[in-house]
Amino acid sequence: MIKVLILEDEEYTREFFKTLLLQLPEVSDVFDTSYAIDAILLAKEHCPDLILLDIELYGQDLNGLEVAKQIHSFDKDVYLVFVTGYSHYALDSIAVHPYAYVLKPINVNEFINLIRDISGLLEEKRLENLKNLIIKTRGGIIHIPKNQIVFMEKDNGHTLIHTYGSKHQVSRTLDELEKQVGNDFIRVHRSFIINMKHVLKVREVYDRSYEIQFYEYQEKALMSRYHFKRYKKLFQI
Repeated sequence: MIKVLILEDEEYTREFFKTLLLQLPEVSDVFDTSYAIDAILLAKEHCPDLILLDIELYGQDLNGLEVAKQIHSFDKDVYLVFVTGYSHYALDSIAVHPYAYVLKPINVNEFINLIRDISGLLEEKRLENLKNLIIKTRGGIIHIPKNQIVFMEKDNGHTLIHTYGSKHQVSRTLDELEKQVGNDFIRVHRSFIINMKHVLKVREVYDRSYEIQFYEYQEKALMSRYHFKRYKKLFQI
């Protein structure tokens, strides 16, 4: 299900869109406003999946295109759809890569199909995120299957992701990655997160510090004594 934000200064039109959207099973939440500044604040607060924007906003400092540019500056993944009575902004709107440019009066069936298309694309992304860790690097965007990740370690201001067959140095922190990888992964040290499905052995090496060995992978990770207590409790050892 998707969250939608509406920026529309005509009350009747805004209520029409809101009522229509809330009738769709693909839509979970609708936030609406007639004010440009409020739309930017609502986008920051609620992180909508889709934003519907009118362009000409009567008596305001910003128009819908300028609002879209500001939102796009901090959220490049949100789907933007301009719904307007004016076709001459279409070329300018390309700057924020809108998914669609819809002219009023809308065709209701076409509009509903548009919302469903966006919902389907978002669902595909969510399924992809469940299976893969998707990271932007200098060389492009890489998709790393989570089940192939052996462990991740802090590496001179970066993070090194160990997988079977390759290593990837990324700019995200361990804290950020820990929120994305799922329940198979646990923090075992301030500098290490491991995939428990690949652990072969945990052994004490010195002064209650521990070394983790993995199936068919030569490099090892470290576990601190604090995290070893959590590890034992987790597996009821």
